[in-house]
Amino acid sequence: MKMISELCKTEQDKWHQTMLDYCYDPNDWEKARETLLRLLDSENKEAEEPAIRSYIACCAEAVSSSMPLPQLSFIVEDFFSRYGMEDAIPQA
Repeated sequence: MKMISELCKTEQDKWHQTMLDYCYDPNDWEKARETLLRLLDSENKEAEEPAIRSYIACCAEAVSSSMPLPQLSFIVEDFFSRYGMEDAIPQA
């Protein structure tokens, strides 16, 4: 599993641009991404990077007015358990 910093420069830039829109720090995003990838793997599924980024951004948006902010990885886990991930595909 690649970390955000190990993705191609274009993907890294897209992640950083998304992060700027929310109050979570880069470590929170990294943990949330790791959580989502782990959850997908547990169901023998995968997703493209834009779908992963969009899913986590949606989670961040959903709790953006909450104080204190819950951990983003917890929100990802909660949303995944409730709703799954529509853009996930079976692993190749």
